[in-house]
Amino acid sequence: MFESEEQKKRAEVLVMLLAKLYVVLELSPDTCPLCHKPLSHDAECPLALAWSLLNCDQQNSARTAIRALALSMGCDDSFADPVVH
Repeated sequence: MFESEEQKKRAEVLVMLLAKLYVVLELSPDTCPLCHKPLSHDAECPLALAWSLLNCDQQNSARTAIRALALSMGCDDSFADPVVH
């Protein structure tokens, strides 16, 4: 599928960035900028696809990284968290 190791690494970075955007949208009341669905995604949404490619540990790592970034920027958790815990 990939012609070089560099292309594989680029694809991995892209998937992780899309997955982190998925987490940002979980924490936001806004609709997805790609599929325009609030708090969910359609079956062909690139964000949902990227998220589905991650295993549980990678998903937890992405959530932790985004939440840590939000806290470091001064964002608080005063909004409702739609993620089921």
